[in-house]
Amino acid sequence: MLAVIVRPADEGDIRGLLRIEVECFGNEKFSAETVRAFIERSDSFVLVAALGTEVIGSAMCMIANSDREGRIASVAVLPDRRRHGTGGKLLAECEAFFERHGLARYTLEVDTMNEAAIMLYISKGYEINGMIENFYGAGRHAYLMVKRAPVRKRSVAVRPS
Repeated sequence: MLAVIVRPADEGDIRGLLRIEVECFGNEKFSAETVRAFIERSDSFVLVAALGTEVIGSAMCMIANSDREGRIASVAVLPDRRRHGTGGKLLAECEAFFERHGLARYTLEVDTMNEAAIMLYISKGYEINGMIENFYGAGRHAYLMVKRAPVRKRSVAVRPS
């Protein structure tokens, strides 16, 4: 049985990424140009979850170094591949990247009707910080969710007296 591998996306993944956009987001999908920009820009990154050669999930993120904030623009898993922990793996890798870059908080928006995603984010320490009305179109609202980065403990060398 193949294991799901999460890795950085590259140009060769664009076809799989666009399939995810269509199947998961429909009319709200990112365009090919937007997906390519996420891959190419220095202030963003894309991760893919692959099962063998098939791209089954993705995460697209941005970094605002001036605000020390990581923003998750999307986490998506193909509908027939959900409920196996892939979304959680993608989220964990996004956060690991943010943490390596010393970011202080992580933010995302999620459809107020997407209970599965909301529960995933809450289980990983995100809190609802407000609602954005009509974020996804008329009558489709989003929660703004925030997670504070874990506080890094520093070790202090103590000399014997």
